[in-house]
Amino acid sequence: MIVADESARVLSLGVEDLLDAGEHGAAEAGESLRAVHAARVEHLARAAAAGARCEVALDVPVTWREWTIHLSGRADVLRDDARGISLEVLRDVGDSGAARALERAGFLALFASYAGEPVARVAVLELRPGEPPLRSDVVFKREAWEDLLRVRLDELAHRAELELGRARERRRVDVPFPFESPRPVQETLLREVAGAAASGLVLLVSAPTGVGKTAGALYPFLRDALAHDRRVFFVTSRGSQQELALETLRRMLPAGGPALAMQISAKERVCPQAQLGCVERRCPWGRRFAERLARTGLLDELETRGVVSAEQVAVAARAHELCPFEVTLRLAQRASAVVCDFNYVFDPRVALRHLLGEGDARALLVVDEAHDLPERARGALSPVLELEQLESLGRCLELQVEPAYQRAGELLREVASHAGALAARLGEERESLAPWVEPPARGFWEPIALRAMVSQMETQALIAHAAPRDARLLPRREGRDARLRDPVQSALADLRDFAVAADGDPDRFAAIWSPERAALFCLDPAPWIGARIKSFHAAVLMSATLAPLEHHARLLGIDGPRSLSLDLPCPFPRENRLLLAATGVDTRFKVRSEQAAEIARTIARCAATRRGNWLAFFSSFAFRDEVVAKLPAGALRVLLQLPGAPVEPIFARLRANKSETLLVCGVHGGVLAEGVDYPGELAIGVFVVGPGLPKVELERELVRAHFDEQLGAGFEYAYLVPGLARSVQAGGRVLRGPDDVGAIVLLDRRFGEPDYFDRLPAWWRDEMVLTDDPARALEAFWQSGGRARL
Repeated sequence: MIVADESARVLSLGVEDLLDAGEHGAAEAGESLRAVHAARVEHLARAAAAGARCEVALDVPVTWREWTIHLSGRADVLRDDARGISLEVLRDVGDSGAARALERAGFLALFASYAGEPVARVAVLELRPGEPPLRSDVVFKREAWEDLLRVRLDELAHRAELELGRARERRRVDVPFPFESPRPVQETLLREVAGAAASGLVLLVSAPTGVGKTAGALYPFLRDALAHDRRVFFVTSRGSQQELALETLRRMLPAGGPALAMQISAKERVCPQAQLGCVERRCPWGRRFAERLARTGLLDELETRGVVSAEQVAVAARAHELCPFEVTLRLAQRASAVVCDFNYVFDPRVALRHLLGEGDARALLVVDEAHDLPERARGALSPVLELEQLESLGRCLELQVEPAYQRAGELLREVASHAGALAARLGEERESLAPWVEPPARGFWEPIALRAMVSQMETQALIAHAAPRDARLLPRREGRDARLRDPVQSALADLRDFAVAADGDPDRFAAIWSPERAALFCLDPAPWIGARIKSFHAAVLMSATLAPLEHHARLLGIDGPRSLSLDLPCPFPRENRLLLAATGVDTRFKVRSEQAAEIARTIARCAATRRGNWLAFFSSFAFRDEVVAKLPAGALRVLLQLPGAPVEPIFARLRANKSETLLVCGVHGGVLAEGVDYPGELAIGVFVVGPGLPKVELERELVRAHFDEQLGAGFEYAYLVPGLARSVQAGGRVLRGPDDVGAIVLLDRRFGEPDYFDRLPAWWRDEMVLTDDPARALEAFWQSGGRARL
């Protein structure tokens, strides 16, 4: 990464920057520049045992024009002999950057000579698992490489001057607040976020709907980023939240200015190919990518637009037949603000390391709907092996003629056999039915990760060299996953992840076995989440459902001296809303069937207090249907959320309703209960039926046991707080603006009990009215013109 200090006239360049400036351009799509693979590890170990110096950091200063240039790189192997050093650069078989590797070796030899090392021989070694490396010698004449260095420095210094000029322009930008003026509560958020940016803190913010948290976080962070040449990442769990962030940024960054904000979307959403050719490294839109991109001037043109969505980048890239996702990644290196999904920061497989791995903790992070992050991270960190798929794919691979495929097949079948035998033994020993919890045999899994990495390299080489393949081994989509995946590479990657986790900290994972699958369930993702967050200069994590704040700080791994919490009140007029808790209703599992008729009568009586659109959210579809079946005939018209069905027809019915009472019935945590708005008359009231506790299942019980052991609070962490977060999300659907008037009716006596009540948001606790007759309270509320007087 190029780092320039304009005042001191100091420029720091890595060897990859010199390569990027050359005719071979940046790495081609899909190339891994410095991947640490098993064959590399083995070669370095053998070289070290023979007395060689391995992975030697080279950092030398040179004076060039008015600049002091710090040149840095890492030589894989330096071997000493009487004539001088022999420098080796390692390259994995299948990598497309052969010319880059030769240049890398030559420049590293030049750096070594500047450091006083006499260079006798330079070579690139292509590592081939199971075979001797293929050696390519590089002619090293210092004067020739110095001439090439001067040419590259001319280009890079020009780029640095341009970037420094843009940075100066960005520092002079007077970012306007995106709206006419801040809201009263929002002013507090703006002040605290600005303080976090200035002091390098992590701020956890409980911000009810209407605070304006998107602008409240982005405005001060963007100002700080432009002033100090940082980059802001705004990450979300849903695409709708990204649209709001982009619109907010458009109000602050006009087109034609020196600063850019952009969105990164999933590769499969912007790929123009019917088949993702990059899976096989054969996509014509990725060939000679860097060279063709440079000729178009596309990045310069996009950079002037101010704010660009992923689709806008894709449209521009398609016009030049360039890979849209690769264009997006290159453009992101120029952006001051990046809007993307959680995955690109927190999923180890797809995190944007070229943007995040800067090592100097300069970037800023905003996490929206932060209450969703622990479960998302837990899913990303919990590898699963489908044993029948491993066995079937393994059999297919063993029938291929290529030895690399045969070895991969043997590995997959060996793992499937081991896991299947373990499941069979557990089935005989345990009285309970599958699945069973049993620690993995670490001695078995330790070498599996290394073998899986080697096998990945071997089979990838076959793909890269365009070898014909069995139709059963061609890339395909699995289930609802829209991504096109190579089945062999995908299976080996899953196996590698599983083996690494199985051989890791046994307190972090629970191993779950059945005849069908093996799973390593991440019990607590907080260490991983916290480490990622703390790698940023400052961060803001915000949501309307972060009560209790200390609980979520622990789940997010940010509890500590560098973290602060902020609990904001509801900004809307208090008289516009009514929050009731019905004490005469009990939705606990053991009595809910008995209570279904009473719950139905209560909903019908409350909905009869005012004609319009009402919402009701239940703990499950089965319980919902049980209650709906007992609603009084003709009392109201019911619309049911169906699993997997589109929600737009329901919204169309709500918008069209002017004369009757509609009741939309969904479930806690469903698409209708989170992430969507019902402003104005789209919904006038919501019934939150029960505290939304997650279903009792093995994984949840494992989390409970883990936190019982760690904190003595298993039920709270596994069930109570996640359930109340769902309830608060559902209840917040109806009050989306300062002029909205609506009611939240909590149907369960537990909402008034201390264990539940004390873990609700502060403004809920302040305003909640406990009553055994919510219909009477609603009548009084509506009769007063929708102004609460209780």
